[in-house]
Amino acid sequence: MSQKTKVNLLIDKGIKIPIPESVFIDENVDVSRISGENVILYPGTRILGGDTLIMADTVIGFEAPVTLDNVFMGRGTHLNGGFFQKCAFAGQNSFGSGAHVRGGTILEEYASAAHSVGLKQTILFPFVTLGSLINFCDCLMAGGRSRKDHSEVGSSFMHCCWKFNYYMV
Repeated sequence: MSQKTKVNLLIDKGIKIPIPESVFIDENVDVSRISGENVILYPGTRILGGDTLIMADTVIGFEAPVTLDNVFMGRGTHLNGGFFQKCAFAGQNSFGSGAHVRGGTILEEYASAAHSVGLKQTILFPFVTLGSLINFCDCLMAGGRSRKDHSEVGSSFMHCCWKFNYYMV
């Protein structure tokens, strides 16, 4: 199936694509795994990989181009700009522009990050908020119970990687 045909199929499903010529859909993407219910693909969106799943009420690329490579996007997720590869967003997540989110990363419901955040092998429980300009890799962070009762990592030029070595005797 051609690139143009895939984009047209998405439009026919009801997906809003303001500038269809600017959206790239990889040949391996199964368009049946992309919801047609209230999904917006802004200019510069690239969708790759046969495992990609995009659920309803999602917004991709509002602030800057987005590349999705085998990403699970739960309902209500907003990815505003950046690169996302082999990661999962459970739903109601938001991520600012300039993101670099790599394999093994999972954001549970209502976890979010501001702009220019890098994640790899990171799990954020519900209601965790990450500030701007941080690299938060190889972490597991507990959240909270609501937007008022949440866990937060502040903004700054911060690099946080945790390594645990286990030795068997």
